[in-house]
Amino acid sequence: MLVISGFLSFKPEDRDEVLEGLLAVSELSRQDAGCVEYWWAEEIERPNTFRFFEAWETPELFEAHRKMPYEDAFNERYLPKLIGVDANVYAVTTRTSATGA
Repeated sequence: MLVISGFLSFKPEDRDEVLEGLLAVSELSRQDAGCVEYWWAEEIERPNTFRFFEAWETPELFEAHRKMPYEDAFNERYLPKLIGVDANVYAVTTRTSATGA
């Protein structure tokens, strides 16, 4: 599984527009093949900073998601408005114990 988490920060005057975009991209992303989890949340102590968390079954399914037209549209419209960003990618594996539990 592939997990991506981090934050995007925007200017206060862009907040309402960004919220609309995050809602739309979330609804579409959750429908993509391989999406395990996908959400955004605004930080309480840092308004206009939005934390994200995504989990995908495989890196290939995540890459297919990244190539979706709505992803390109979101990136073109909102990434130029960024004033802060951080992202981390994790490869997550599951492990079973020797007893199978």
